[in-house]
Amino acid sequence: MHFTSDQLGNVEVDETTIITFPQGIPALESCTRFKLFHDATHPNPHMFWLQSLDAPGITFSLTLPEQLGVRYQIQLNDDEVEHLQLKGPEDAAILLMLYRPLQLERESHPALGQLQANLANPLVIGLSSQRGIQKTGLQLDVLLHSPEI
Repeated sequence: MHFTSDQLGNVEVDETTIITFPQGIPALESCTRFKLFHDATHPNPHMFWLQSLDAPGITFSLTLPEQLGVRYQIQLNDDEVEHLQLKGPEDAAILLMLYRPLQLERESHPALGQLQANLANPLVIGLSSQRGIQKTGLQLDVLLHSPEI
């Protein structure tokens, strides 16, 4: 199917690759159908775009936690595992939403600010089921590694 995104322009969407967030994403509960895009010219993409197919103006920038040196150990409850229809831990993909914080200074352009990642609220997607959730309010423990001296 053809879809026109405000940010990505005209795109072709294979309906078998649509990711469903049956409960939506918090604050966007009416958006349940999404398509994940990446730059096809890179064999190992580092950046993804999650386009809402219910609202052409909603596109999220995403990355893999590993790109930021982050490793998750997320505990999913039984309802979440059932909701995602996971076959095992390897069937789950974790993605982080990226954002630019609001600039209080009017001198800098908002598109030029540094990106930040929402570490406390990652997206979890069942790869075989194409179903997703946003795991909200995670308590994070940061473990710093120093190089061997």
